Amino acid sequence: MQISMWVPYDEKRLRRTLRFLLRPQLKSVRILGGVLIVLGLALVALEPSMPMAYGALVLGLLFVVAIAPITVARSVRMQSDVIKDGFHMTLDDEWVTVANPLAESRFRWAGLGRVIETPEVWYIMFGKIQAITIPKDLLTEEQRAEFAAFVNGLQPAWK
Repeated sequence: MQISMWVPYDEKRLRRTLRFLLRPQLKSVRILGGVLIVLGLALVALEPSMPMAYGALVLGLLFVVAIAPITVARSVRMQSDVIKDGFHMTLDDEWVTVANPLAESRFRWAGLGRVIETPEVWYIMFGKIQAITIPKDLLTEEQRAEFAAFVNGLQPAWK
């Protein structure tokens, strides 16, 4: 397999990737928020004049609704400006190579943790929070089929 492509900067794709990577941590925050909401409602039912009950409700709503978008937006702002230049990606039988004007990273397929396919991208996971996003829309149908077959051939090593 030899696939080479230019990947332009796409903030929407970056946000989707960050949401994907942060999902496990944010899930526990949302669960905590749900618990706070239930606790707040119970306290309001028992004693409507208790300010702590309303505080628990507000904090719970914040955890359920607002923490994820705030975390993703902050993570986007924390990214280096160099990613806005886009990068060149090369996929071959041994390596994933990502090169931008200031840096180059190479990852051996042997270090692959897992591959997660979505309708828009493949997330190539080399750790719990280290992912390389391979956008399907930048590949031809033949390249998609070739890459899918390659990944399926790797499956026993990472499943």
